[in-house]
Amino acid sequence: MAAYKPAKTLDEQIKYLKENKKVCFNIITEKQAKDILFRYNYINVITPFKHHFAKLSNKNEVIKENGNHVYENDVEFSEYYELYKSEREKYPTISKNIISFETIFKSIFSYRILTMYTLESKDDVIGFLDVVRIRIPNNNHYSDERIHHMNKHIDEIKDNINNYHDVYCFFDRMSLGQTLTVYCGLEYKEQDKIFNDCKKAEIDFGVDKTPDFISKFFTLIAVRNCVMHCNSLEILIRFYNPKTKTLRDSTNKKRFTTMIKYLSKEKDYTDMV
Repeated sequence: MAAYKPAKTLDEQIKYLKENKKVCFNIITEKQAKDILFRYNYINVITPFKHHFAKLSNKNEVIKENGNHVYENDVEFSEYYELYKSEREKYPTISKNIISFETIFKSIFSYRILTMYTLESKDDVIGFLDVVRIRIPNNNHYSDERIHHMNKHIDEIKDNINNYHDVYCFFDRMSLGQTLTVYCGLEYKEQDKIFNDCKKAEIDFGVDKTPDFISKFFTLIAVRNCVMHCNSLEILIRFYNPKTKTLRDSTNKKRFTTMIKYLSKEKDYTDMV
């Protein structure tokens, strides 16, 4: 089993930046940098942005030697910090827009499900979820990994049935990801009905077709989970799998940058009617 990297003290982090990443502290002093790293964490301030300063190949790909990036030029710590601040300044607006979207969508979704289906008992709900589980792979061309994840959502929903007194609270308490899973397992005409409601509420991402809306929805959830857990959007955009360091292709990167740009602007739907 591979050993984890040993943790570094703040002094060791500064030394490592100077010796391995050619970081200078002329604008922000070492003392100030240590305060920043203590407050916001090396993994947020440095790790997501180091590729900006690393040596690139002719194909514009980061060059690695012995598994490490190569740094040819000095870089001020302040440059890292400015990239971090520029990213995090978007989070309040993104969060506000996502929270409003989630509130409105879950309300529309809950209303339509409860008025389109007869769900008067636990058995009714379980039967409904079983049909949803069957429809998901039949309705969509999802990967086995995604279908497995969505099946886990359905199992989680079933496990929570006994936690709520009535079906209204049950659907309201579902996570946004669980809600999307159930939405993907509805009949097409039911999906379209809910999508049309979303268009009227101006939470349609500016698309005209239900499949495009669902695709955007999946991307929003990934952005939501990243921002709400205070993780780095830079990492989300670059890496398909941070653990294996598998990079996203250009199409996937664009999908996330487009959604982040969309969510970084104030939305009319966040205003109370």
